[in-house]
Amino acid sequence: MTIEFSRRKFMASAGGAGLASFALPAALRKLPGGAPAPAVGRDFFTYPHACVVQSLGDIPIGLCDAGATVANGCDGTPTGRVIPSLPGMGIALGGVGAGSFMVNDSGTFGPWNFGGSQYSNGEYQTRILPQAAFHVREQLAGGPATVTTLATTGPQVVGSAGPVAARSWGNPLPAWNLLGAGQGTYAALYPFGWISYNAFKTDVSMRFYSPMVAGEDRRTSLPLAYFDLRIANHTNSTADVSVMFTWPNAPESVDGVAPTVRTGLSDSAATDRRTGVTSVTLSADDPSNTPDAYASEWTIAARPGAGQTVSYVPSWNGDGDGSDIYDAFSGTGVLPGAPLDSSASAGAIAVSATLRPGQTTVLSFALTWDFPQVTFNDNGTVWMRRYTEFYGARMTGPADAAPGNYNTYIPGSYPFHQSRQIAVDALASADETLEAVQSWWAPFAGDQKVPALLRTAALNQLGQVPFKTSLWAAGFVSSTDTPTLGSRLGVDTPNTHVYLTPDSINGGNTSMGSDVDAYGYLAYNWFFPSIERDRLLAMAEAIMLDPSGDPADIATSGDPYVAWQPGSAPVPGASDYADIPSKRIYRMYAYACLNRDQAFLERVYPAMKKELGWLQGMIPAGQVLPVGAQAPGNSTLPLTNTYDVIPVLGADAYDSMLYLLALEVTIASGSRLGESRSVISGWANQLSQAKATFETAFWDPVNSWYKYTEYASGSAVLLDTFYAQHVAEQFGLPDLVNLSHYRAQLEGTYSTFMSHRDANGHPIGAYNLGLPPGVTTYPLIGYLFGSPETPTQEHMIWVGANCFVGATYINAGKRFGSQALIADGIQMASAVENQVWGILGNGLAFDAPECWSIDGGVPNYTYAGYERPIAIWDTFNALDPFFAPAVP
Repeated sequence: MTIEFSRRKFMASAGGAGLASFALPAALRKLPGGAPAPAVGRDFFTYPHACVVQSLGDIPIGLCDAGATVANGCDGTPTGRVIPSLPGMGIALGGVGAGSFMVNDSGTFGPWNFGGSQYSNGEYQTRILPQAAFHVREQLAGGPATVTTLATTGPQVVGSAGPVAARSWGNPLPAWNLLGAGQGTYAALYPFGWISYNAFKTDVSMRFYSPMVAGEDRRTSLPLAYFDLRIANHTNSTADVSVMFTWPNAPESVDGVAPTVRTGLSDSAATDRRTGVTSVTLSADDPSNTPDAYASEWTIAARPGAGQTVSYVPSWNGDGDGSDIYDAFSGTGVLPGAPLDSSASAGAIAVSATLRPGQTTVLSFALTWDFPQVTFNDNGTVWMRRYTEFYGARMTGPADAAPGNYNTYIPGSYPFHQSRQIAVDALASADETLEAVQSWWAPFAGDQKVPALLRTAALNQLGQVPFKTSLWAAGFVSSTDTPTLGSRLGVDTPNTHVYLTPDSINGGNTSMGSDVDAYGYLAYNWFFPSIERDRLLAMAEAIMLDPSGDPADIATSGDPYVAWQPGSAPVPGASDYADIPSKRIYRMYAYACLNRDQAFLERVYPAMKKELGWLQGMIPAGQVLPVGAQAPGNSTLPLTNTYDVIPVLGADAYDSMLYLLALEVTIASGSRLGESRSVISGWANQLSQAKATFETAFWDPVNSWYKYTEYASGSAVLLDTFYAQHVAEQFGLPDLVNLSHYRAQLEGTYSTFMSHRDANGHPIGAYNLGLPPGVTTYPLIGYLFGSPETPTQEHMIWVGANCFVGATYINAGKRFGSQALIADGIQMASAVENQVWGILGNGLAFDAPECWSIDGGVPNYTYAGYERPIAIWDTFNALDPFFAPAVP
């Protein structure tokens, strides 16, 4: 069977000025803390009404549950893996795999995450660069000049146990004249951010972004950020304006787990004659530098437009109070073109213009960096970053090596010190790049078929991908480790670029393709298809290498694609994460179908069959459904599937339905690839028996739902029961369940799942495991953080699961002609996204948690920054398909 998917065509004309007519939605008009909106009628950059909008520097305290069983750290108590969100975060800048940092709601640069062994479990670093800022000098004819730094002081949070470092960051340098809180408005809709300032006589606003282009590796991977300063003079006087950009020669990591050594600082300045781009580059070259800092550098650059002039300072004292560079800028707004000291610790570039009344200009800057190597295993393993391939780096292929040795970096192919060239290229092609970004972004940003709040959530959630990425490689350099099972991964298929992201930037496991990131498979296939392809190719290699056919994630040494945890033979009732093999199987099929890549399917098909074999090894003798890790007698933790703390007794509906999906997918794949009729027939017979047993084992006619597991007595229903059915509908595969039962459960359980509100009456989303009316005790309870009788994940509300299940409701509603089901699905996803993106006082924006609990409500949240919330794109696709479902 061949499945065709039509891609929506994106029109560039939907971007830019066409978005000016959008107004802020009512849910987002109120700025946190009651701060006033900026003056009406000022001439700023426009932005779509789906933006999340905050008052600059008015950073909320955010939620804190000091009484949580495991403290979430927001009051200064120890955190373990459960650490707080960080109120005041913002748009992430930087290419995927290039290192990333945010422009936060103070207008400063941070937090930081450049990935690699410097970071514990991918945890970001809550720091800013005090020397990094934009500064505006404004002087109207006949009046005095003023110089203002476009940033405010940062939050300094003190809790019951003292200063809370994880919720605080520093201030810009003390000699600088900062904005006050509320003197600007911060708007964000990834990859764009805008700040409008009301502290000037002219109208000053800034747009900033990194060039994430859907489906394109080159610009998406670049270590690059654009900054456009728009200045409109609607006064009655001529205005002389200058904008200065200051930046330090900073390391990518400070006080990391594997500390960075970066010395041998130098500076230089240059003007490219062809393009007119002027740049200041801050470098570091010393034999003692750690590999993550080898031949590394920053470049700040500007390209003057008509009537604009550029000036610069290649070095000023970044370790001082900032008065030296402020003094040099304050007099005329023109920098002297010579170093102020010999430290090479910071540089500056400025653009100046004179505006007559009624004139408007845009001053264009770029920030680029070249930290070409990312390291793991305490700097023992080195990879080249993805962007380096577009500036000379080469990997071995069939012309250079035999199979099994592909994708190794060819020494000497990358020239290093490329940040200046990246800046020149970026500014020379800025208009073309902006159009390329807007061509995919604007249709999503303005899609009236999707509620504005869900657009806010979907686009801004994408910013977690560059901010979290630990590795996107352009070749393996070296390792002190011996590869697990004799071969590192990503060596069998030419032009494979291995990729790794933590499933939570705040601690947690990493994801080479696992249970958590499977919820975002549609988003990865649309926006980052080569990432999805290559990590699945590498996983297929691991499956074929592993005798068990079920390799786990990277080893505790933190050495991805070199060292990982070998799998073990399946043991019914004992093996963990019975959902992962099924999810790998369907994701491989999904990539092949959604991207029409038959060669990929041929490549991974043997691994799909091996994973299916492992999964069938989980089926006890005489039975037809797999049985995962069982309830442990309240002594240890069962890890049956992604709902790893909810215990099961025998088989469970979530894993069993995924097994049905795995059979259907393997049958469909084998049929396309010429698998023997006898093998296909055998799978079909297994599928028929498994489907029949599923219905008899799990359908509860009294409660009109599929019970989660084969309870000895009683019944409970999992919110996410139909994960696999929803995926099957996406690909036009036969239904996995009885359709009347499917509809009855969706309609009959919604009010139960959505029954909880926050203190202000807003719904907080659907929790994981429901009970019959009048029943308050679960028939089976696990053990975690307290007494065995205390439910944990049963009472959790998972943001990503709510979005995935919301999409299930929407698609089912379309299929059954039920507007009520569609409305229920929209409300389910909107409830959780409102807590993250609508109620800004929660402080969860740009760092959506994995979950919160009905016990204590939203303040009792955990795992900020988890991977699962990218499932919001499944909701988006259900409302206005970019990958249209092929419903059976």
